[in-house]
Formats: sequence, structure tokens, C-alpha cells
Amino acid sequence: MKKPNEQSACEAFLVILNALTGLKYIKIESPDEQNRRTPDVDFLLKSINDESDMIAVEHTILESYNGQIGYVKGSYDIVDSINAVCKNTIPNDRYYFLAIPPVKGDSLVGKNRIRFVSSLSSWVTETAQKLSIDNHAQIEYEGQKITLMCCGDDVQLNGNVWRASQSPEKQEILQTQRLCRAIGDKLPKLEAYKQRSFKTALLLEDIANIPSTITQRAHGMNSEERDSIEDIIDYIVVFASNNGRMIVGDVWKEPTIWHVSIPDNRKFNFRKNNKGKAFLGI
Repeated sequence: MKKPNEQSACEAFLVILNALTGLKYIKIESPDEQNRRTPDVDFLLKSINDESDMIAVEHTILESYNGQIGYVKGSYDIVDSINAVCKNTIPNDRYYFLAIPPVKGDSLVGKNRIRFVSSLSSWVTETAQKLSIDNHAQIEYEGQKITLMCCGDDVQLNGNVWRASQSPEKQEILQTQRLCRAIGDKLPKLEAYKQRSFKTALLLEDIANIPSTITQRAHGMNSEERDSIEDIIDYIVVFASNNGRMIVGDVWKEPTIWHVSIPDNRKFNFRKNNKGKAFLGI
């Protein structure tokens, strides 16, 4: 059975297709649920105007860097554990944020995690007493810098340590590498349908929720990677989502054009307007 975010992405793409082409398409099957022998695409669409007009659709999650999903979840859990230890021992007239770098977060499992939480809890408890608002302190743990920031005074937040996100070094390079991998991993499936005269579409669900930056993240692609994509994929749509529902969709590539920047009339907003329908524009 398809996940809610996969279904939502496909439904949003159907709306986008209708706006772009004036044609209505419908889902006819999910090949990857039927084909148990080889990897297959997520959906097949068919135009109700022309039964020979079919589109093979593949959905994938787009991270900003390898391991981002695991880092985000793991770092929230770790900071929650540290906060549980520190909550009643740090000043209750201010609040704090703790930033753990992704490379360190990836290694914090099992006994390593227990040691890290214990060590950092002691350091946070001691350091928080000395930090005034808008100041920070750092500690080096196994070669990685951990940052504690005292960020303000808010009755809803005071007396707690909250998680602050931290980007890896050389993030621009990592973003391009992850984008190329996300697309490259799906090319064989889509190419198989392209050879059967299907149109093809790749739906990228950007977990960073910044689809408009896709063109900048693609700057580092080489000509061979671009040529492969150009030959195989007709549509690329980059989505932002919330709780498994697509809320924004930017059309990055169409059969006859690959946008250098996303035009306003290729930005779809799936937040509901007052008539309960999706609408064009930001």
C-alpha cells in the first residue's frame, strides 16, 4: 500500500499536469506493488483524452545531504534526553539551544549515545549557569564542536534545552551530490518506461521544504548527469510537504524546457484557498 506522502505527491502532480497541459490524467496502477521481480515505478497515469498518452511516475525523498533524515530524528531524541537530565538544574529565567553537528549525530548510537548524553548533560548543567542571554559556549567532543546558546527569556521556553539544527561543512557540495544521487537512483526505472514510449516524471519531496532552491543545488551537476536526465525524464516537480501532505510544488523540468529559475506560473500552492482548491503562485 502506498504511503500517504506518495499518494499526496501523485494527486498534486495530477493537478499540476492539468494546469500545464489542459488534459486530465488519472492513476491506473502502481507497478511497484505488483511487480515483485524487479524494481518498478510508483504510479502509471493515463490521459482520459488519449489512452496512448501515459506517464510513468516515480516519487522519492530529497535530503539536503546523505543521512539528513536520521540526523534530524536522532538529534531531537538526544537533545530531549539531555534536557530531561538538565531541566531542573539549569536557570529557569532563560532558555537554551544545543547544536550537535551532523557528523557527530550519525555516530551516537548504543553505548556511544549513553556516554554522550551523560557527558553533555554535565557540561550543559555547569555551563548554563554562566551563560547570559545572547551568548554561547562550545565544547569539543571527539573532534566535533558542540554549541550551547542562551537565546532569551520566554515563559513558555524557559528552563529547557532545545534542539538547534546545524548544517554540515561544505553543504553546497553535499546538496549537489545528494540531488544527483536522488535522481540517478531513479533513472533506470524511468528509462525502462521511456523505451516503451511512456512520458516520465520524477517527484522530489524536499524534506528541507525549500523547493525554490533546487536550481542552485543543481549548479554542480556535470554535463553527463544533465544529459542523462534530459534524455530520460520529462517532468521534475519539487515539493514541500507537511505531515505527509504536499503544500507547495515547483515545476523544475518540463518536456520542452528545463528552467534555470522557477517561473511564478510554475509554482503551485496546495494550501487551500477560500474555495478549498489549490491555486497558482506563491
